[in-house]
Amino acid sequence: MSKPAVPPINSSGKTLLTIPRVRQLLNLLIEGERLEDAADKVGIRRHRARLIMRDPAVRRQFMREIEVLAESERARNILLRRTVRDRGLEPGATAATMKVALEAARALDGSEEGSGITINGGQNVIAGYVIRLDGPAEGPRSVGLSGTDSGKPLIEHDE
Repeated sequence: MSKPAVPPINSSGKTLLTIPRVRQLLNLLIEGERLEDAADKVGIRRHRARLIMRDPAVRRQFMREIEVLAESERARNILLRRTVRDRGLEPGATAATMKVALEAARALDGSEEGSGITINGGQNVIAGYVIRLDGPAEGPRSVGLSGTDSGKPLIEHDE
């Protein structure tokens, strides 16, 4: 026994790709929009947009256009990798710059294994306050609501 036929999404006889809203949806998805956001922008219900993207003809066209986009971007990606690689060859380049340049050179050669870039050697760096520990320490201090430590102001002003 064969499976019952699934009712077509579009019963008017046109292919889905000739419908302007479907074409707009596909264009937005190719540009990187999320399916839900693209459906909202085009004015298609989200459920309908998911059904449209399940259609084999739409999927094939989507994949073709994604491949064309990737191919057209390839030259720019190579140029970026060359630029990054060349910055690592400049005199005075930091170790981090040289590491990134080495990864770019590997990518240009086609050997992209180990392409994870780690800078700072795995140290956790968190933005925030810098505490300078110059000179001998005076010992522990407690900060109270009055801004004093046992009667002495925490910040002394020259008068």
